[in-house]
This record gives sequence, structure tokens and C-alpha cells, in this order.
Amino acid sequence: MLLVPLSRMMLTVQPTHLVFLLVFLSGSRGYQDDLVLVDHGYEGLVVAISDKVPQQSCNDVLSGLKNVLEEFSQQLFTTTSGMAYLRDVTVALPSSWKMDPMSCSPWAPLVATATPINGHIHVTAAPHPLFGSQPWVQQSQGCGHPGDYIQLGSDLLRATSTNASVTRAAKLLVREWTKFRWGIFDEGGHHDDPLYPLTISDPVTNAERPNTCHNKSNHGAFCSMEDHTPEAPNKHNALCDGRPAWDIISKSKDFSNQRSAGSNSTNIIPTFKFIKPALPHIVLIVEDTAVMNLQRRWEFIRKAVRRLIVYDIPDDTHIGVVVFNSVATTVAPVSQMDSESDVRELVGSSLPRNPSRIPESHKCLLCGLQEAVRVLDDVAGGMQGGTIILLTTGTGNTPEEEMNEIIQLTLQKSLKIEVILYPMSESHGSIRADSRLQSLAARSHGSTLTVMDEGVGNDSKLYMMASLMDALLATMRHSYPLSSSNVPLVVHSQSYPGGIESIAKGSFTLDESFGPDARFAIYYYDLNHVGNKIQLVTPSGKNMSSVNIQKEDGDANAIFVNILQAERGKWSYQLENRATSHQGLHIQVTSTENNKQHISVQVWTSKSSSNNNHTNISLPVIIYAELKDDDVPILNARVVAKLKRLGTNITGSNFTPLYIDLFDNGFGDPDITKGDGVYSRYLSNLPHLPGQSSHYELSVFADDNNKQASKPIQNPNLFKPNKELVCCGSRVNFENVVTVPSFQRSEVYGVLHMKNDADNKDIFPPNRILDLQAAVNITSLVVTLQWTAPGDDYDWGRANNYEAVLATSWSDALLFIGEDIGGLPVPLSVGTEQSVEVIIEHYEQTLYIALKAKDEANNYGNSSNVVSIWIPLPPTTTISPTSTESSISAGIHSEPLGHGLTQPVRVAGFNFSDMSVIIGIVAGFVLVIFIIALICFVSVVRSKKRTQEQNNKKIKISNSGFAKHGSVDMEVDGSQDSIDSTVKDSEAISKKGRSISPTYSWTPSKLLQEHEQRISITSGPTTDSSDYLPHYQTLHDNFPDVTLTGSCTSSQTPVTTRSDPPAYQVAYNVEEYPAHPYSYNPSYSHEELPPYTPQGPSSQSSQASTSYIHELNSQPIGLPYQQDNNSYTYGIEDTNVPTLMYTTYPNDHSHDSPAPKSKTGPPVAQKPHVGPIMSGSNMAFEPKRRNVTQV
Repeated sequence: MLLVPLSRMMLTVQPTHLVFLLVFLSGSRGYQDDLVLVDHGYEGLVVAISDKVPQQSCNDVLSGLKNVLEEFSQQLFTTTSGMAYLRDVTVALPSSWKMDPMSCSPWAPLVATATPINGHIHVTAAPHPLFGSQPWVQQSQGCGHPGDYIQLGSDLLRATSTNASVTRAAKLLVREWTKFRWGIFDEGGHHDDPLYPLTISDPVTNAERPNTCHNKSNHGAFCSMEDHTPEAPNKHNALCDGRPAWDIISKSKDFSNQRSAGSNSTNIIPTFKFIKPALPHIVLIVEDTAVMNLQRRWEFIRKAVRRLIVYDIPDDTHIGVVVFNSVATTVAPVSQMDSESDVRELVGSSLPRNPSRIPESHKCLLCGLQEAVRVLDDVAGGMQGGTIILLTTGTGNTPEEEMNEIIQLTLQKSLKIEVILYPMSESHGSIRADSRLQSLAARSHGSTLTVMDEGVGNDSKLYMMASLMDALLATMRHSYPLSSSNVPLVVHSQSYPGGIESIAKGSFTLDESFGPDARFAIYYYDLNHVGNKIQLVTPSGKNMSSVNIQKEDGDANAIFVNILQAERGKWSYQLENRATSHQGLHIQVTSTENNKQHISVQVWTSKSSSNNNHTNISLPVIIYAELKDDDVPILNARVVAKLKRLGTNITGSNFTPLYIDLFDNGFGDPDITKGDGVYSRYLSNLPHLPGQSSHYELSVFADDNNKQASKPIQNPNLFKPNKELVCCGSRVNFENVVTVPSFQRSEVYGVLHMKNDADNKDIFPPNRILDLQAAVNITSLVVTLQWTAPGDDYDWGRANNYEAVLATSWSDALLFIGEDIGGLPVPLSVGTEQSVEVIIEHYEQTLYIALKAKDEANNYGNSSNVVSIWIPLPPTTTISPTSTESSISAGIHSEPLGHGLTQPVRVAGFNFSDMSVIIGIVAGFVLVIFIIALICFVSVVRSKKRTQEQNNKKIKISNSGFAKHGSVDMEVDGSQDSIDSTVKDSEAISKKGRSISPTYSWTPSKLLQEHEQRISITSGPTTDSSDYLPHYQTLHDNFPDVTLTGSCTSSQTPVTTRSDPPAYQVAYNVEEYPAHPYSYNPSYSHEELPPYTPQGPSSQSSQASTSYIHELNSQPIGLPYQQDNNSYTYGIEDTNVPTLMYTTYPNDHSHDSPAPKSKTGPPVAQKPHVGPIMSGSNMAFEPKRRNVTQV
């Protein structure tokens, strides 16, 4: 899991320093548990009409709603073949509507309720920016999971003046109901969607057709079983693995246990009842037992309750206070709050000054609830519902029958239970609290908050009191409708520890989303802990004197500074902190919401929070957060979830919080739709021991992401009665968006009870790839695959590698059966787009590709969505299956697993089979060169003994009659032969010391005769002990013998054969070299020089010749062997980098590994290169030579 340093979070998420928790024991955004199917009839459907719908539209909206829902029930009955219809509907009217016989007169009795209402169907005043007023479903979870809610505009209901319009509206509603209730998705494409196109084209004819089935059963709700096309690229097939819609519906909880085929009922018209939200009615029930007398717990309760009632609760709210131990007592009856009278002071100070001495084990929870119900009934006047805030330790043994009676009473009276566990302690993964209280809150759509026990000796830390105040404020907010704007919002909350006198400094931001006024509050343990100086600085830099506007309340341990008409922007503050080491100061800034901008955050998880086993990979935990401005999604915001483990570690310190970024990216797993305002993330790798349970508090913070957040704008002309737009593909394509003004919001979810059955092993697989795309270039026939990189543990980290298969059937690809596609790239970090080009040599057939990721622990992610491709036949290529079968192993496994695929698959621009051949050739060539060099080395070593240098003469005979020392050139049948010869006979030396050759001493006839006789010679001469070469035994004339060189690689060459310098090179002469900036003074003889074996494209005899670098008139820079570059001496004008000794050939691997040197020669100065660098094509600068002895 990604761990964000605490210091960073303190800088970026200060406004959400929430110190309490909220638990919803619900695994979904909506209230699906209230909607049940009983004997084929749905009961409990709630339709909530927005407060912004004007009252003058009341009768038209209600009439249209009635007509549409009645027609909807009939169509639903037909669609499900009598399996379901609508039995009853509850319509929640806006609180602002006044009942009037002329403008707003429901046809059924109206009942007031004090319980906040969350509808399954939302009727909005303004049309949706994209879908207008037609119904659409927000779906945040995967296949088979219910949707969050259905939304439709009031314009649709007002426009149902004809039977045709009613039928059409009901048809649209049935289509969305199948997604909302049963978790299926659209079986068609979407406009401008990159994954689910609106149309698809035939690969042969290029004819386009709609991306859906041709015939839809039962009024077009979904494709029939027979007509379903699993390989169609639509959202339903991708998320539901191609299963037919009816297969998923029939296996839902509505129909999985039904044995009958359907209902024969003829009365399928729903009944209606109407409710209207009343002003909140709240009863605070406080546990008054001896346990509250420890560590100033009761004192903190009294101060927190006073802060809530006197300063936080809006006017017109009704609230009462009940205390309970073994009996229950009303200390303050339900009263309506106002700012004119002293009612707030009376109710806020109603708690006893000291707690009772009755043991905790004797408390009667049922007594407290019954007393609260009685108090509510006294002021109800026929009103239903109410909110109970239960403040208790949560410990003790409540009998099972008593708890069952409490649940029954709660449901009967339509009460909402909010539980605050104070104080709550955790030791070694276990919480000392009754889990049935959490279940009670969940059944009533309430919440459970906790305040951790942080007592020190006989005292409790100030942090506990601040946490309790925040918890009470949160429960009070839950007692109001979500659209309420007069409930205080926490803008900033920060604690400053004591111990040494210091200046506490901080800042907070008041943006346009808040109301005009704000309140700056300082909470202290002792008034002496706060210094005299309290300074506020406005965003414009002005110092705000708080001396005359401070308000002290010793009964709440608080100092308040009310900021009226607060300037927008960043405020800063500083004050003197004199708190002791175990205490501190707590700063909190609150404000109300701006009436013109209603930004809300709602949080839920994929599972019930009461029992999460996050190591169960079949049911992973996913965090969801919905961010909306009224009914419009906020895009590109920063949404961060905070997880803090409850309790203390082994050192007694609190656990460090974890911060998790949530995303609205539409990658498909877990976020299935981009741009819907729902941000999500997997929850994995929570740090706790195997087999141990832990509890984590979850809260979510959201802001404008440095002014990058935006929202779609409303288009009043968007609604068109005959235009159908289906929500949603991989993303919501908003055409026009505007920047959202700066904002900060926070919401708390509560406690996640996490279990860990794994033994510290990596069991979490990569998340599923659901945006795989394939495109075929019809020119190059290269297939491009593109997808978003998954993580290592779901959507965390980076996977280890990819695997992909190619199949001829969609079902095989879904099961990941087929030919493996090799050469895939290494996975990048999660969320990064990746692509690869692949050559697939299977033509004129439909092929299917699937991809999955694997982590280092060999955990495989689920197979991706299946994509199809069709590659046309190359126009100039004849496909030969047998000729290419051997190269299949280059890109895929050699066996196609029986799918009839005969052509290879490989990465574009690279063939692994070609590389194998190249490697083999290079290796063989290097081996041959090594053997040749070794033989040459042995031959040269054995011929090192030579005659004395002064007796060696060189002869050269050309076809023009010109003779040169050291060589013989002969023209035979138009080809030039080179004879390496050495004059051995001392008689051929003149008295002047001048070399005598047969050219000067013999007649032409004599030379021709000697040449003819030497034709038959097949071996070289032998040497005597004096290292001189004797005359051949077959020659009796007085002329020096001539040594004829043979191939040093030939097995026929005797070991005694000597090789002299080649005939085409002149003897060394210093005068022949050009001037150099360095001296050349060799101190070695020819015998010490290493052999030279040319490797250029020359004749066999040239490979046998021996030459030395100092004997060449001009040495090319591209030498085919290595020298010691470090031995060179350079002048000042030369470069510091040694000159390259050879130039490699492009794409020629034969030069990758030069032949090994048999001996390292002495340092040889390099001659400057003149002219072009010798390449592989011109390195054969020597003339063609032939061994004369082999002619």
C-alpha cells in the first residue's frame, strides 16, 4: 500500500483533521435493502423530488410520475414474464412545497417524517448536462451489483401529456431499472467512446452496422438469449464476460430462489403514499454510569453537549436530552432552538454536574430508547420518525431479547439511530464494544462514531474532548437532509501539543463554497494554557484584532472569534501556547455552506464494513467517494481517503495514518466509468498481523486540485423528447465544462473491521485490464495493442509481466486458451498507458486477443476484455504455412494448441527466430576464425628460426620485365601470381655487397627452364642446423633456392616450412615513411614481431602470408585485428581519444568478435590515415596471389 508521509498530509489535508469516525454498515451507495421483492411485487420504492423543483410544477410532476410508474409496472411485468411488477411507491415531496388544492394536491394522505430521506429514484429540477431529462443510472460497481440510483428530470414527467410519451418514458425507465436493480449494462455502443463504439464495420465489406443485437426481447430492455452476441465490443460484454443479460438477471437475489415461473396477478397497478420531510427532531441519550466518572469523561461530555446545542445546532431544530443507567430520565424535553431566547442555554446545561455511581453492568439501554420514543411522541403530532443520538461506552452485556426489542421498536417508529462509542478502547485488535450496536445503526441507516480513549492518569487529553465535539457535530449533520445549507461545516481542525511555551501557527482557506461568516474557535484544557495574544491575518495581509470580538465560554472550555463577512482566500493565525506536556490546544474553524453552491461528498465501500476480510481476493474491499455539485459531477478533483488504525502500537503510540488517492479514471477495474464523479480505489495490504482483526477509521477529503477541478455546464436546450442517449460507456463525454471555484469538503465513513487470514504472503493479484484495444494498420499489417497498465496488488504498484493469447474463437480467448504472444513490454506503473506493435501472420480470418498481468508472486489478474482483429491478405505475398511454421517459436509457443493458426506471431520489427539464426552464424564464424588463428600461430611459432637477415633477399619479377627486390610477379593466362622468394645462396652476392638475383645472372631460357622444373614441387624446403636453406636436391644449377609459401591452414604444409614476409611488401626503409611528430626507433627484431594474418576478403594464400605493421607503406585505419591503444604516444595536436583500429560493418555480426591474438606485440606507432577509411568492401587491397607450389 502507498504510504504518504504524515508531514505531507499536514500540509495538504489540514481541513480534514477529523478525529472521529462514522460507520455505515452498507455495502452500496443506495438503500437497496429497503427495496424488496415480495410475491413478485416490489415494495419500498422511494422517489425523492428535489427541493429545487418549483411548487408550481407540483401537480404536473406528480401526475406525470403516476402515469409513468403505472405504465412502468406493466412493462416490467411483461419484460420479466410475470416475475416482477411494482406494488407500492413512496413519494418524498420537497420540504418547501406547501399543500394547496389548486397548485399541489397529492391524491393520497401526506405524512410528515423527521427522518432524512434517500430515494431510489431522484427527480431533479435541472436537466443533466449530457442526458437531459431522460432517465439514467449511476453505476459504480461491477457486473451483478446494483446501481447507486436512477436520476430523471422533472421535464420528462411534465411532458407526458400523451399516451405515446408515457409509453416512451416508461420504456426508458424499464431499461434503466434493469441496470439499477440487477447490475447489467448497456448491450450497445456509445457515441465517441474509445472502447465501446456506436457502430462496427464488416472487415470484408467495410459496411457499418449498430454495435448491438438485431432483436431485443420484451420492448427492447435487453438482447434475447438467442440473439446475444458475446464478442460484441460493448460495456456489458466487457464487464460481464459476455454473459447474456437475462442470465445475470435470473441469478440475482430477486429471482434465484423463486420456483414459480411468474405471477398470474392482474392487479399490477402500484399504490402511492406521500411523505414530506419535517424539521429535524433529535433526542440525545447519554449513558450516566460510574464509568463516566473516570478521567474527567463526564466533564468532557457536558462541555461537548453544551458546544453542540448552544453554538452548532441551527435554529428551528427540535432537540431533547435523556440520561440512562438502570433507569432512564428526561433532563430536557424536546424543544425548538432559536437565537432569541435562552432555550439553548437551558438545554445545553441540562446534564447533571456529576455522573451517578451505578455500575456500568446495570445500565438499561432499552429503558433509554423507550424514554426517547416517549419524548418524541409528546411533540410529534402525527409525525413519523426522528433521530436518536446514543452516547455510550458500548460495553456491557445487553440481553439478546432486549436487543431484539430495541431493533423492533426502532423499525416500528422509523427512527434513525446514531451511535457514539465514548470512550472506545482497542487492545490487540479487539474493540471493547458491542458489535450489535453497529448493526442497530446500520438497520436504521444511521452511523456509528468512535472517540478513542486517550486518558493519562486521572485526566483525559484535550484531544478526546475535541473528538467528542466533532462526533456530535457529525451526527447532527446526518439528521438533516443532504441539501441543507445551514449546518456547520468543518473548515479547519488542528491540534497543537504542549510541553514548552511556543507560538502555535497555522492557516485555513475560506473559498466561495462557504457562507459569508466563519467562526474561529480555540479549545483548551485550562484557560491558563492560552496566552494573551491571538492574531488573525486576512488574505489581503491585514492584521485582525480579536481583542474586542473574543467570546470566552468556560463551560465549553472555548474561546470564540466570530468573523463576519469573512474575506475569501487564505487566512493565517498565531497564538501563544502555554499548555503542559500531556495537554495542548485545539483550533477549529467552521462555516456554513453557500446557498449558490452545494458540494457534497458521499462515501461507501463495496462490502459491509462490519466484517471485511480484505485478504479474500474473491471479495476485495473497494473505497468509493461521490463528489457532486448538486446533481452534477465534479471532474479532475483531488480525492484522498484517510485510513487510521485504532488503538496503539507496541510502544504505546498511535498508528500512523495511511493516505490513499482515489481516481475517476474509467479504467474499468475498479472505476468503471470516467467522468461520473465517483472516485474509487482498491484497499489492500493493510498492515496487521496474520489471523488478527484490526479496526480502521475511514474518512475522505476532496478539494479543487489546485484549480484543476471542473464541472459540466447545464444546457437548457438539451432536452429533446425524441432523442435517446444511453448512459454510460467507458466515460461520460461532456461537451462543455467550466472550472469549479476553489472548495474543500470532507466526509467520514467510519470503522472498517478488517480481518487478515493470510500469513504475510502476497496474495493480491493485479487488477483486471478492461481497456484493451487493438488496431490493424492495413498498409503494414502491423497490429497495435494498447491498454492501461494494472498494478501489482490490484491497482497498487507495478505488475511483473504480461501474458497474451491469440485464439480463433472468442470463448477460447476469454478462457485464455490460444497461442501465446511473445515480446510484450515490461509493465509500467499502474495507470500508465502502454502499447506494443505485433506482427500476426494470420490473414483473412477473425482472431481474438486477451491480455492479463502477473505479479512477482505468480498471482494472475483476471483476463482482460477480449478484442477482435481481421488482417487482410498481403497483396504481393503468398502465404505458405509450411514455410513459416518453423519460426512460430519466435513470438509465441511453437504449438498453436489446435486452433488452426498456421502463421507466426511476433513483435513488429523484430523476429526472435531471425535473431537465433544470426546468433548461430556469428558464433560459428567466431569459432572458425579462432581455429584458423590458432593454426596460424602454431605454424608461425614453429618457423621462427630463420636465416640471418643480411642473407635474405627479395625478388620481384613483373610481366613487364621490371625486377624489384623481394618479390616475383608473374602473369599466367591473364592472372597474376605472386611468388614469395628468398635468395639463400651466398654465391649470388656480389663483391660490392649488392644482392644478386636470377633476373640479373641467368638468361631468359634458363629462367623458363627452372620455372618449368619447379612446377612439380609439392613441398617446401627443409632447414639445416645452421638455419640456412639448402638447394633443392633436384636442382643442380648454381642459383639460390626460392622458398615457396603454402597455406598455413593446410594440413599438407610440413612443420618445418618457413613463411617469409609476403612478396607484395617491400623491405623496411625509413626514408619511405612520411614525417611524423613522434620518433620511431624499434628496438626489436623481426623475430619478436607477432604474426599478421589478414582477415579481409582475400585469397587463401593471402591468409597464409605473414606481414608486420612497420613493413607497410600505408596502413589502413580499418585493421582487422586489435592493437594496444594505450601504447600509442600522441602529440599535443592529436586528440585525446585513441583512433579506432577498425570499422565495423553495418548489420555484419561477423566483426562483433575479432579473432584472438596469439601474442601481444610491442608498441607500434600509428601512422596518420590519408584517404577514405577502408570498409568491408575495399579492405582487399592486396593483389590476388596463388601459391606457386600448388600450381
